[in-house]
Amino acid sequence: MRQILQSLLSIYRNYRLIPLFLCVGVIIDYSLTFYFAGSVERILDYEFSPTLVFAVKHDIVLPYLALTVIFYYFMGYTILKFLEDEEIYPIGVFIILLMSLTHVLGGLSWLVLSEAYSNMIFMLSMTSIIIAISVFGYEIVRRE
Repeated sequence: MRQILQSLLSIYRNYRLIPLFLCVGVIIDYSLTFYFAGSVERILDYEFSPTLVFAVKHDIVLPYLALTVIFYYFMGYTILKFLEDEEIYPIGVFIILLMSLTHVLGGLSWLVLSEAYSNMIFMLSMTSIIIAISVFGYEIVRRE
């Protein structure tokens, strides 16, 4: 048990590794989207992400996915690197892991096909944004 906790702590402290969870979440999301949607037409009709719809319309899904994964990794890495010695580092890790979970659950929405479920996924996304803005505001007030 102690070995497991030490392993989890080493992952938690590794700002290079945590953003990979987000990258894997995005890949799972889009893989599940294309698998469960069944057709490109359904994606064009029902997909929530305007950037994915654009990529599908212009047949650039793979470059779009690669650039999205690279962008997410470098943004997550940069943010956690800056927060590494700050007291809000755990919140940064939490937001990245919440975004990862949101992406995976978003991909599963094509299997569930429920408006309530889709709204729940949207609320998880909004929760990430609200937490990030709140913590940013807290840091501004705290440093003054």
